Amino acid sequence: MSTCVVVIERNRVAGQRIGRALSAACGAVPAVVADTLAEVVEDLPGTPVLLGCDVADLPAAKAAMDRWPGMQVVLWTTADVAGVVEQIRDDRRLRCVAAWPSFLSMPRPWELLFVARRLTDPMVSVPKLADLLAFGAHISRWRPRTADDRDRATEEVSALLVRSGVAARAADRAGEVVHELLMNAMYDAPVDGWGQARYAADRRQDVILDEAEIPTLRLGFDGVTVALEVHDPFGRLRDEHVLDGIVRYANNQTPVGGAPTLDTSHGGAGLGMGQIHAASMVFVSEVRPLESTRMLWFFDADVNVRDTRGMPSSLHLFRTDPPDRGSRP
Repeated sequence: MSTCVVVIERNRVAGQRIGRALSAACGAVPAVVADTLAEVVEDLPGTPVLLGCDVADLPAAKAAMDRWPGMQVVLWTTADVAGVVEQIRDDRRLRCVAAWPSFLSMPRPWELLFVARRLTDPMVSVPKLADLLAFGAHISRWRPRTADDRDRATEEVSALLVRSGVAARAADRAGEVVHELLMNAMYDAPVDGWGQARYAADRRQDVILDEAEIPTLRLGFDGVTVALEVHDPFGRLRDEHVLDGIVRYANNQTPVGGAPTLDTSHGGAGLGMGQIHAASMVFVSEVRPLESTRMLWFFDADVNVRDTRGMPSSLHLFRTDPPDRGSRP
C-alpha cells in the first residue's frame, strides 16, 4: 500500500521545506503540502502515515486521526507550548509539539527528522546523544552515586561549557537543569522490590545509590547546541508528570519581570518538569515503562538567555513498551 506525508502550512516555502524533512524521515514517500487538509483529503497519493500542522489546525488533525487511525501527528507552534499542553494532555495520541521561534524560517530540521522517524517507525533504534548533534561533538559522561557526586557533576558541566566559550549565564542554566534532572533520577525514580519509592520522601537526605540505581548523565556540545541527557534504569516517569508540571509551572508565574527563571532551591514543589521545559529549546522524554527513563534537554548557545523570554520550547514525549519478557516478580 502506498503511503505519504501531509503538511498543512499556509507559508508555502516553509511548508515545502518541512515536507522534504518529513518525507526523508519516512522513507522518501510523497509529501503533500496544502493550506488546509480539506483541499487534499480526497486526492492523496497514498495513505498518510504522518501529518504535520500548526496547533491552529488541531481540530482538523484530530479528525484526520479518526479517519486514519494509524496516522501520527507532529504539531508546531510559535506560541507558548504550555497553552498547547492544556489542549493535548487528555489526548494520548498527541505528544509531540515542535516550537517554531520567530528567528527560524521553519521548525528545526533535525528535530523534525528525529520526531518523524520516532513516530512512524516504532522499531527504529533510539539515537544516541551524539547522533543528534553535529559530527565531532564533544560528549562527557558522569555516573553520580551520592549527593556530592551530583553537585560535582553540576559544577563540572557549567565549567566545561564556559571553558568551551558558552556564555556564563547559559552555562549556569545548564547546570541548574542538570541538578534538577539528577534530583529526579536519584531521588524520585528509585523504587524497592515492592515498587515503593526509596528516597523521594526526603530530597534533602544524603543518599548512596546501589550500583543498579545509578543514573547516567551526558553532556554534548557541538559548538552551537548544548545537549544534556539523564538516563535512569526505572522507567517510572509518566506523561502526566511532565504535562501537568508544565501547566502548573506556567500558572505559577507572574507577568511582572519577564519570563520565569529556574527555582534553584530544589525544594520539590512539583514545578521541576515545568522549570526544565521552560529553560529549554527542545525537551524530550523517552520512557520504557519499568525499564528506563531518558530525558533530553537542548539549548542553542547562540541565543542569549535574556532573549529566550517568551520563546516557545519544544516538547516531545515518547513511550515504548519493552519486549515481552514474561511476568515480572
